[in-house]
Amino acid sequence: MEAKVTKVFRKTSVALTLTLFVLSASLIAFYQEDAEKKYAPLIGDYEFDMQGQVMIVSFWVEEGKLWGAPEGESPEELEPVEGENLKFEITTANGQFMELEFVKDDSGKVAKCIVLTMGMEMEGVKIK
Repeated sequence: MEAKVTKVFRKTSVALTLTLFVLSASLIAFYQEDAEKKYAPLIGDYEFDMQGQVMIVSFWVEEGKLWGAPEGESPEELEPVEGENLKFEITTANGQFMELEFVKDDSGKVAKCIVLTMGMEMEGVKIK
């Protein structure tokens, strides 16, 4: 009798584990899709003029989060500012704090990214 109960328990446990796995995967896919829709207007490449030198910064969604990085550098996650749809914060791996704000043009499309860091303001124009 005890062996029968153990066998039923194992089957039930396996079924529950598989169900939870499928539900988790579905929620992750839903969250990723939702984040992609939410951040779609921001995604792309922005060109920053850094004292005569051009720096391209790319923004994309991965695992339901918005990420950004200049060409050839490590990606950083952008943390949304609560209550602000177009404002984000980053503390880089080396401890540098930045505030980013995406700005819409007259037609309502995101056209710029303004970065504030160390008392400086840099403006990037969306190129792609």
